[in-house]
Order: sequence, then structure tokens, then C-alpha cells
Amino acid sequence: MNNIFSRRTLLRGAGVALALPWMESLVPRSAGAAGVVSPTRYMPIYLPNGAPDFWVPPGTTSDWTLGSVLDPFTALKAKVSVIQNLENGSAFNKDGDNGVEPSHGRQSGAWLTCVDAYAVRTRLGTTQEANGVSVDQLMALHPVFAGKTLLPSMQVGLSTVHSSCDTPCPGGGACQCSNSRSVSWHTETQPLYKKVDPLTVFNMIAGVAMPGSGTDPVAAAKAIALKKSILDGALDSATATRARLSVADQQRMDEFLTAVRDTEMQATQVSMGMGGVACALGTAPTMATVTEDGIRQTTATYNKGDHADAMNALIVMALQCDVTRIITYMLEDERSEFVYDNVSKRTFTATTSTPASGTCPEYHTGGQHGNPNDYGAITLWNVGKVADLCTKMDAIKEANGLSILDNTAVFFGGCMHGSDHACDRLPTLLIGGAGGKLKTGQFVSLSKRPLRDLHFTMMNSVFGMAQTDFGTDLTGAPISLINEIVA
Repeated sequence: MNNIFSRRTLLRGAGVALALPWMESLVPRSAGAAGVVSPTRYMPIYLPNGAPDFWVPPGTTSDWTLGSVLDPFTALKAKVSVIQNLENGSAFNKDGDNGVEPSHGRQSGAWLTCVDAYAVRTRLGTTQEANGVSVDQLMALHPVFAGKTLLPSMQVGLSTVHSSCDTPCPGGGACQCSNSRSVSWHTETQPLYKKVDPLTVFNMIAGVAMPGSGTDPVAAAKAIALKKSILDGALDSATATRARLSVADQQRMDEFLTAVRDTEMQATQVSMGMGGVACALGTAPTMATVTEDGIRQTTATYNKGDHADAMNALIVMALQCDVTRIITYMLEDERSEFVYDNVSKRTFTATTSTPASGTCPEYHTGGQHGNPNDYGAITLWNVGKVADLCTKMDAIKEANGLSILDNTAVFFGGCMHGSDHACDRLPTLLIGGAGGKLKTGQFVSLSKRPLRDLHFTMMNSVFGMAQTDFGTDLTGAPISLINEIVA
């Protein structure tokens, strides 16, 4: 850990070990050119329940505009690539048929693995849930990423209700909870569930000792009640560090610390509203207590928009501090039944949308399998939150003169086409340039390419991992690179 932290200046205090973002004043003279190398990152962002056809860009690949549910990305269009006609049905069916695999959990489980979780479970002879190792975890274990950051990877997300795991297994019983709730698998039997409590995520990033590992829960509860910041314990360290900085870097540090305090307060407020660690500091919440106890719509204490905004701020903080370079972000569980009464209805065409009367229904039955306009409005809201995140990433410049977004590959999309459950025509965006390795600002209409080819391309052409294979294609088609997306 010390070797990792030595690459960044730390603010230390009681329970705090916060890495500062890159600043020119803090680069050791002995580092030379190595001191201005900016990290390249990977971030899959998962959209549940597919997307309506309002996602598809109107026009041709040479003269295109964003589909109406992608309108929030208008200002970032030059840094977005829309990828059409990816399929993952070949992971399930020998004839490559994309319309016969209806289950939500089974498809979401294959989004980052490109294997059929049922087949893995059968091969292992286990009654427990299983899956392939996901692409983000192959990256985290590879020398390109391994050992470069304090956390090999992070899994974060928002919450939904427990009915996302009602898909029956062969032979009976429900067995898709893990595949609906985690797109990241460390091993074939170890899913990495998303952390949905923002204060838990903040504490991970800031190096805070959680209750049970040395922190006094009573003192922590008092600090939260008095709206004190964990940074108060690192004031001496901050003062000493600030004295070493240029005037410009002092301003950057002040802006960063202000953002950290704001993020901490934001995370604390959301955590309290959802019954997280801010409410019960002595006992960290489990997935069951956070995602199954009824957080399925706006309440007096819970606001989904605030939750998403807090997670966005935390993701930016983690990337800016180089705590990790791989983050998977699930906007919700697959087959989400969250009631989007926080979103106003809209009426859509291929290129525009206009306000309509009322608020949106429950996501799965009322949206995905209900009115296409409600489905579009819910998708538009989720897309807007991802666009907000990418805009924040694009506003922060790094050592190489590019933004965090420019140095990141964001893979944003879902596991199924839309209300038809088909696993072809997958809604997919690539955002950011991965340090110049990805083409941007294009609409790429492929000829029915397996999703595993995209992951294979990301690992090899973008991150230089020299992988020879990935996932499964039951049609027997050889794995190949998608050169259209590579700069």
C-alpha cells in the first residue's frame, strides 16, 4: 500500500488517508517525464431493462444525430461513439438466435462475461450461482492495472427491490439474484456486489476506518450529527501540503477539498435517508438491508436523483485521486421495478421529446413492457445522469493536458435490446478516448458482431493486454477485433 500511495501525496489525519489529485508542484524532480503520465481507466456503466428504439441515431453513419433518449449527450457528442448491432445471443445459442433467451438475470450475467451462467453452473456441478470471470476483473488482475492503485477495482450502483431475482433455474428455484445484482465477477463463484450506500463508498475512497476496525461509533455519530467533516482531522496535513504548492495549485487544492467536503455531506445525507451507515454506524448495511427493504420509489427521506448525484461525485473523486482505475457502475439491478415517480412523462419521436402530463410508472412492467414513451422517459433520465457524470469528468484536466474523460473508456449500455428481450441490437455507447486509443464522435453500424469482440478489442487494442480469447461464441465464429472503434 505504501508503494501505491507514494505515487500520490496524501492528506493524513484521524482515520483519513486521502490521496490528492495530480498537481505539478507535487511531482518530484527526480520523476522527470514519468511525472506527467496520466492513467488510463475503464468504466462499464450498466443500464437495466434495455432501451427503447429512441436510442438509435437517425440518419446514416456519415450524417447522424443522437437518438432522442441520448439527447443529454449533445454537448459531448464529439466524445461519444454509438455502436449498433452488437449481439450476445451467441453466448447462449448454437444458431446465434437472439430472440429465444428471455430472462433478465441470465442476460445481465453475460454482459461483461459473454458466457451463459447456467452453463458454468452445470459444468461446476454446483447448486449455487456461478458465472464466468468478467472483463473488468481480468483487467484488474492484469499487470496493466494490477498494483497501480490502492483498490484494484470498485463496484458501485443504485438500489432497487428484490424481485430482480425471480428468474427460475433449470430444475426449479430462483437462481439469478447474483447475475441480476452484479455484472462484475471476480471468480466463477464470487460475484462482486455493487456498493449502494454512498457513505460507505466515500469512506473507501477517503481511507476512513469503518466501525469495527478502530473508529469509535459514538464519536462518528456525533461528527455526523454536527455535520463535521473527516477532513477536519487532516487540517495540519493539508496546511503543510498547501505551503509546498504554487499559487495555481493552491487554488486547485482548495477547489478539490471543497468538492470533497461537499461530496461527504451529500453522501452522508443520502446514506441517512436510505438507512445506511450514517444511521447505524455500528453495523454496516448488507445488500439485503439496502436493496430489499422497500427502496423502490421516492420517499420522504429517499430521492433517487440525490442518490445518483452522490454516486457521480464519488466516482469523479475516486478517479481524480487515482484510488482505482476500474469502476463498474450499475444504475440499478436488472429487471428493476423502481417506481420512477420522480420523472415526468414525455412524448418521443426519433429526434425529439416533449413534456407530457403526469409522472412515470414502475420501470419493468409499466415502462419496459408498457408505454414506449414512459420507457423512453425513464431511459432519458438514466442517460442524463450518465451524461452528468461524463461532463464532470470532462471538466477536470490531468497532467497530459487531457481530461479525465479523455483518459477513460466508458462502456455504457445494456444486456438486451428492449421490450422484446432480444439479445441483439444491444444499446451501446463508448464515451471518452482512453488516452487517444478510441475513436470518438461516430455512429458505427456493425454487421451483427458478438459483444465478446468488443471486450476483446478493449483488452487488446485499447489496454494492450495481449489476451488470446474471451467468452463463448456457440456458433463457432472466431473471436476478432472491432477495428472500427480503435484510433
